[in-house]
Amino acid sequence: MEKDYTEFFHHKRVLITGGLGFLGSTLALKLVACGAQVTLLDGLIEDLGANFFNIEPIKDEVEIVIAHLSDRAATDYHVQDKDLIFNIGMHSSHLDSMKRPLYDLETNIIPQLQFLESIRYNNPEAMVLYVGSRAQFGKVKKFPINENTPLAPADIYAAGKQLVEYYHFLYQDICGLRPISLRLGNTYGPRHQMKHAKYGVQNYLIRLALDGEQIQVFGEGQQLREMIFVDDVIDALLLLVMNEQTIGHYYCIGVDEKISFLELVKTIISVCGNGSYQHVPWPEERKVIEVGDVQTDFSKLSNLTDWKPTTPLREGLRRTADFYKQYKSYYW
Repeated sequence: MEKDYTEFFHHKRVLITGGLGFLGSTLALKLVACGAQVTLLDGLIEDLGANFFNIEPIKDEVEIVIAHLSDRAATDYHVQDKDLIFNIGMHSSHLDSMKRPLYDLETNIIPQLQFLESIRYNNPEAMVLYVGSRAQFGKVKKFPINENTPLAPADIYAAGKQLVEYYHFLYQDICGLRPISLRLGNTYGPRHQMKHAKYGVQNYLIRLALDGEQIQVFGEGQQLREMIFVDDVIDALLLLVMNEQTIGHYYCIGVDEKISFLELVKTIISVCGNGSYQHVPWPEERKVIEVGDVQTDFSKLSNLTDWKPTTPLREGLRRTADFYKQYKSYYW
């Protein structure tokens, strides 16, 4: 049964950074349906997935601000009086961060610090939910992953995500900010960018299959993955901000259903009814940042919010494929 969030979010003033992207737009659709007053802030940075079609159903019901997080003239104004801020607006390309570390600094870290300063001086006690990354844990030696797992980022992007999370919690002491962090893993679903495989690889595999292309499986493809459907992630985000006890903490999220990368590829091909795969050697640039198996204990999140994933993988993949079949021209 779908949860009803209307009573809590009705008339809430909400700011979403990265609002035209995959997560931001999906979150906006849900919040607008609940009667929230939603502002979307997006810098339209090339390749990051901003897409006006993502918000087509609600385009006349949200405020859209085209500005970078480092644009203090814009952010100083738009963070004012917000009840909730969902901070999603960062690039998530592991490979780009390794090839261009300064790009990571200039795109993710400096703008985030500017944004936190904007909140500090204009809405210092805001509740801010920061979307972190499972990659902050890096190559894990002991499973399952939980909030006590040591941090060991394996690339520049992951290190940057961790740094920005630190900043959020530091600002709790600096100005009374009320931060929450959700360390997000592999998320798939409608409205993700499909033009390249720099990030969100699992979504790009769906494009390859729909186009009848061959998917490359590095090595044997036996590394375990947890695939979280975007609607389940949105439920987690909403439940976290509804509970004051979540403030000042970070949370892991995952699913009980594990699947090897090879089996994921086979399932995608089956659901899409097209495509093929081939085993190839690991490219060196991928081998360096590969984190291995993923097995997550998300009991802290579940115990505090009653969240649980509800979308079986095959169903979620089918819904995703159906969406792109219908709206291919807006994403290819």
